[in-house]
Amino acid sequence: MSAVAEGEEESLRTPLELVIKTLTTHIFALASYAYLSALSRRPNRSHLQALRLLFFLFVPTLPVIEFAISAIRSIIQFCRNYEDSDETHFRFYLSAALGQHAHLKIDKEGEEKNNESVHLLNIGNGFAEKTYIPFDWVWAGKFLAALFAVTQAVGTIVMWVRRMQSHDGDALSFDHRNGAMGIASAACGVVSILTLILRLRWTVSKSFEAKEGKHSHWLGMTQSSQFIVEMLLSMLLHLIIAMIADSDNRWLYTSVGAVTFLVTSGRGASRIFFQVLQSLLLLIFIYVFRHEILRRLGFSSERSVRVFGGRQMKRVKALLVLLLVLWIITDLIRLFVIDIIQVVRESKDGWRGYWWQDPLSDSLIVI
Repeated sequence: MSAVAEGEEESLRTPLELVIKTLTTHIFALASYAYLSALSRRPNRSHLQALRLLFFLFVPTLPVIEFAISAIRSIIQFCRNYEDSDETHFRFYLSAALGQHAHLKIDKEGEEKNNESVHLLNIGNGFAEKTYIPFDWVWAGKFLAALFAVTQAVGTIVMWVRRMQSHDGDALSFDHRNGAMGIASAACGVVSILTLILRLRWTVSKSFEAKEGKHSHWLGMTQSSQFIVEMLLSMLLHLIIAMIADSDNRWLYTSVGAVTFLVTSGRGASRIFFQVLQSLLLLIFIYVFRHEILRRLGFSSERSVRVFGGRQMKRVKALLVLLLVLWIITDLIRLFVIDIIQVVRESKDGWRGYWWQDPLSDSLIVI
């Protein structure tokens, strides 16, 4: 059913209005993600956090993967330590599930470390100390800001759904980008509200020993390796959602096309996709149990270190990581250029369905 009532004259939007809408939607989503990072007390001045913000602009499923990983890790550790069921224990893992970090006040040598922060799950309940944030005007302002972000995001989602239901779903790729950004912004806003409702601030003032440069890691990964895995998983989730919405999006990334070309020979699209998914799960399994696999193949720990830990092997690993990052960057730039070409082409053809202006836009207060 069309969202436009009978007898109501349709108005058309212009490419400039689409550009302004896209910019404001992405800016608000980025601000919501950065605001959540600040509430979670992440190390916002690090280069890795800047890369996260930049990657989020192109793949909005990144915070979903981050939330899922934090929640799964929290549930696992909570179940392992279920005998300690006091209030502090429960609140600790609830905060950790929301991605909370704790500031390091004093390191193992007794020096002040106010500029560093560590994910709660990498500290342990015995080292973290909580303080309650008071109900004051500052807290109220933060809560209203998070509530405003959720309101804006919900408005963007409503406009996107109405466009999908009108004119036989004639929507540009940038419309889908805006809808995805609205969903990601709403998720960040909801987590921000939950974080503010808990009113907990975590610090580490006791003697805490951790390996240098590995304060925020899981599965034994460094922060940079963890980010690369999160990038791949978020791109995979983005691809799955896009394929559910439109089967033509199975070639959403050039990497998917290249990998499927190597592992298949003219098979069906669905079979190709599931083979790629199985290959990814196999690689993850091999990485998790790599030490056990090497041991069963006859590689001792000392020998594996000599073979895989040498200087040349480290250079090879660094080169592979660089090529993987460049491949991802090429994919994202390609998608962005294709979306721009579609806007230019449809603006010349003048198909009214793509440029239909939702009359509800005059009623909803959505920037």
